[in-house]
Parts: sequence; C-alpha cells; structure tokens
Amino acid sequence: MDDHDEVAATMVPDDVNEGHFVVVAVKGEETQSFVVELGYLKNPKFLRLLEQAEEEYGFKQNGALTLPCRPDELQKILQGRCEITGAGVQVINSGIIASY
Repeated sequence: MDDHDEVAATMVPDDVNEGHFVVVAVKGEETQSFVVELGYLKNPKFLRLLEQAEEEYGFKQNGALTLPCRPDELQKILQGRCEITGAGVQVINSGIIASY
C-alpha cells in the first residue's frame, strides 16, 4: 500500500455527517458499508460486534471499521430487531435502513 492508498483508506466520505462513522460488514463474499450514528457506541449489541472485530482483526484498522458479520445481520442490529447470542445473531423481526 503506497501513501496515496493509505490516505484514501483513512478519509471520511463527504456524505458522512458529523456525529456519524462508517463501518463495513464483511462475511465471506458479502460486504456492505453503513453510516452509523455515534449513539450506537452505547448499544450493547453493537458493542459486542466491536469486541468480535477486535478479536478477529485487532485494533490496527485504517479507515472504516470492519465488522465480522453479514450485512443483513448488522442492518437488523442497527434497527434494534435482533439479539446477539453465543451462536450468532437471532432475528426478532425485519426492516430496511439506508446503507451504501
């Protein structure tokens, strides 16, 4: 990775408003980016995903945070419609949120 790639990886896209951050849900071939409000840093289910990311990827991530889950699982967590268990994510009900 050259200096240009490193700077590009750490830049925040123009469409990410103040008080938000970008995460990328990655599981196998499935990858999707989400813009998340800072308030989710208090959400126990979201915090569990951050702990899983630390275990899998460590703290040395540049740019968007990578979370080890399927995009649809993260979408449901952000909507408050699921529960994380030791066996994974259990869906309570479904819905749609904006992502890119």
